[in-house]
Amino acid sequence: MRRTLVLISLLLLGGFLIFWQDPLYRLGRSIEIYGRVLQELVLNYVDPPDLDRLTTRAIEAMLEELDPYTNYYSAADVTQAQLEQSGKYAGVGIVLLPLEGKVICRRILPGSPAEKAGIQPGDLLIEVAQKPVRELNLEQIQQLLRGAPKTSVSVKVLHPTTGKTEELTLVRTELETEAIPYAAVLPGAIGYIALTQFTRGCAEAFRQQLIQLKAQAPLKGLILDLRGNPGGLLNEALEILNFFVFKGELLLETRGRMNESNQKYYAQNHPFEPNLPLVVLIDERSASASEIVAGTLQDLDRAVIMGRRSFGKGLVQVVRPLVENTQLKITVSRYYTPSGRCIQTLKPGTTPRTFRTRSGRLVREGSGISPDIEAPSPLPISLQEAIEPYFFYFLAQHRDQIPRDSVTLTVELPPLRMVESLIDSLRPYPKACTEEVQPLLQELRSKVKESTEADAEVAAVEAALASYRLEQLRRQAESLRLLVGQLRAYHGRGLVTEYAFLTARSPLVQEAQTLLKDLDRYQKLLRP
Repeated sequence: MRRTLVLISLLLLGGFLIFWQDPLYRLGRSIEIYGRVLQELVLNYVDPPDLDRLTTRAIEAMLEELDPYTNYYSAADVTQAQLEQSGKYAGVGIVLLPLEGKVICRRILPGSPAEKAGIQPGDLLIEVAQKPVRELNLEQIQQLLRGAPKTSVSVKVLHPTTGKTEELTLVRTELETEAIPYAAVLPGAIGYIALTQFTRGCAEAFRQQLIQLKAQAPLKGLILDLRGNPGGLLNEALEILNFFVFKGELLLETRGRMNESNQKYYAQNHPFEPNLPLVVLIDERSASASEIVAGTLQDLDRAVIMGRRSFGKGLVQVVRPLVENTQLKITVSRYYTPSGRCIQTLKPGTTPRTFRTRSGRLVREGSGISPDIEAPSPLPISLQEAIEPYFFYFLAQHRDQIPRDSVTLTVELPPLRMVESLIDSLRPYPKACTEEVQPLLQELRSKVKESTEADAEVAAVEAALASYRLEQLRRQAESLRLLVGQLRAYHGRGLVTEYAFLTARSPLVQEAQTLLKDLDRYQKLLRP
């Protein structure tokens, strides 16, 4: 009997040890299998394989099974990521937009190699490093333009105003992008600050801008514009939050599997402006750190959030060093705002939970931050983003007809006939109106490529959809005056004038100004 008990105990202990070691066993087995496959390829494959490329592709395919933010970085990627976090990068100073097999120069950074070489907004990039851009995607083009400082890259550009093509050699240099491209005191003593990214030092730059605005006028309120801000450094976002939130307040919590991933972040300093009425503007491109700022201020009833629902990125990544200066950025936890809600987009079929702000207002978790005041777009955002490069390029072709005086560009909306003319110019470019469904149409074409009749039907669907979208644009020509005015202002006098026009004419900014002038309504919005 005793021997039987001992035997059973040993069997149970062995089963426990096997269960406990199973994850490690499976890890070792997976590594061994991959190593054997690689070994066979090196020794026996008909052509010598590129081991670095194979390994990178294998890692990337594996990480695609997880989430979009867990990524592998090569040594070159690591260097570039470090520059981007600092707000600097080694490149030529061109911000690009795709345009049907071509790319258009949307913005040229002041003092950059591109500006010194005479490249202007609206110019088309034809070749990069002797490679036609029609054979590359936008990310590949950007990678070719970037590189080590003082190295050179050749480009070929087409100037739409003259129709001439020019080949240039640009020497890359370390460039710094402005996190705050525009700040101003608007009518009614309302401050406005646009923050486009959370780069290193942006919190101090924000504080200095706020000091300058207060020196110009006794502010009655502040508009913080986070539209289009994809995020950045968490510590900078927390520091900006602390400008408006009392010391000791919970700002953010992270939760994960490891103990070190479970953190609570509190305001460390006395606030710079604890009582200044605040409106935060967000849209579908506001992500990560932008959502933390908006969500925390909403939970603490410290600001009214206006605009459109944000992107929904609530996952925390850390960087783990690997070998030879390579790195793995891995998701380790989730962000939670002070009410306890997570801003990460929920999986399909998941029911969002409800939480309450400090005053008791209802807020929901998941799928980003919902504004307190919704500002729907008159057109689908995908359609508006698809037509922007075309409008920008068409305006570049007639840059000499755009007024240069800042008053006209800042205050006046472009004539309706100009907008209608730009819409009509889209007729030869059906992809401009069907951009978001092009992958589906392309997939459908690939499946029916053997059938001429079916292919013709797909083409008919594309044409009908493009025609329908053109009619949509024509019906919304009045609302498109804002987009055209914004692009025209940039062509006329640059980025500052573009922002000046938007703050003067944007209905959302005007509504935020009106709200901040009406403190009773502002306070009511922050109560249940």
